[in-house]
Order: sequence, then structure tokens, then C-alpha cells
Amino acid sequence: MKIHYLLAILCLSFSSHGAANLLPNGNFDKGEKQAASWEHIDGLTSFWEYEKGRGRILKVDSRVSRKQALAWKQQQKKNPGAKPPYPSKKLQCVASMEGVTLDSGLIDVEPGQNYKLSVDYRGRFKPIIWIKGFMFHPGSKMLTDCYQTRLVPENDDPEKWKTFSIDFNPTQRISGTCKIKVRIFGYWAPGIYYFDNVRIEKISPEEMAKFVSKRSK
Repeated sequence: MKIHYLLAILCLSFSSHGAANLLPNGNFDKGEKQAASWEHIDGLTSFWEYEKGRGRILKVDSRVSRKQALAWKQQQKKNPGAKPPYPSKKLQCVASMEGVTLDSGLIDVEPGQNYKLSVDYRGRFKPIIWIKGFMFHPGSKMLTDCYQTRLVPENDDPEKWKTFSIDFNPTQRISGTCKIKVRIFGYWAPGIYYFDNVRIEKISPEEMAKFVSKRSK
């Protein structure tokens, strides 16, 4: 939820448990036409909208024709200021192949640290919120993919916002993991997806154990 009071602004980076959000601009509020620290929306499959009491939210539409979506991405590279086209027939939609993605910026991770990913979601279908991990390749010295995990929200009331979360520990799986990012992914079934308040927080071993216990039930 977006905050408009001075006292709350001072506490913006903290959850109700006092944990800092490690993901810059997880609520999408910073930035003018585009949200700072996130990829730019394309105006055809991804949009910034404003909702009363919440502020700026991300809307993803995976119903758009795949052919039109790919052509629009190429046109945007040549002319970033071009006006988005009107969506064409939705039979051969982008949801059936690439889907619609929006990435955050990269953030550092600490060796051995447990984390929690959470997101507010509203919609009828099940998107994926990926954690993508990277390490420096020993040969090229460049960042390369090495780790991933995912959160799949399943909202039983598509008209209401709900918060979903998962735990993860990237360096426990791949010790060389040094950076991560979030990838929001709307795909099948074709539809509209809404997202807000994406958070990555450090959690204690005790909190991690609670997540593990829930998964085992």
C-alpha cells in the first residue's frame, strides 16, 4: 500500500516486522513516467496504472498477439518514443509462448543468508514471480545465470489484493551466487495481472524453519 504521511515515509523501507526491503522501489512509486529500478513498460503488454489507496501498480496483459508483441519490441528499440499500437486479434497471443516479463534491477546477496520474497497480487490466473541468481563466470569474469526459484500466486478471489511469499537461500544452493533480481512473468492463461509491493527481506533461521515446516505439511 502506498503511504502519504510523513511519519510513514520515514518508515517506508520496513515491513510490519521491521525488516528492510532489499529490493529498490518494490512498490513502483519512485520515478515519473517509468518506475525507477525496473525495466520500462512497453504500453502494449505491460502498463503502469494508479489505484486509489495503493498508488502505482503494474498491469500485465498476456492476451496480445505474439506476432504484434514481438514486432512492437523491435520497433521500440529503434524508436523508444513510438506510440503503442492497438492490440490485434488475441487468438495467437503472447501468453502461449514468451509471455510478458518485467525485471527489477540487480541486488547483492550475502553468503548463507535466508531471504523472503513477497508480492501483492490481484488477478484470475497464476503468474510467476521469479528470483534469478547470477555468479561471475571464472573464465569470462562476466555475470552468468546460476540459480532460480519462483513464487506462484494462486488467488481464490481475483477481485481482491492478496499477499503471497516464499523463502529462499541462493548461496545454499549455489555458493557462488552474488546477485539476484526479480522477474515478474504473466503467461498462460491469457489475461490481466496486477502486481504491487514486491519485497525481498532478510529472514532469521527461525523464520526460515517456519516456511520449511509449512511446505512439509
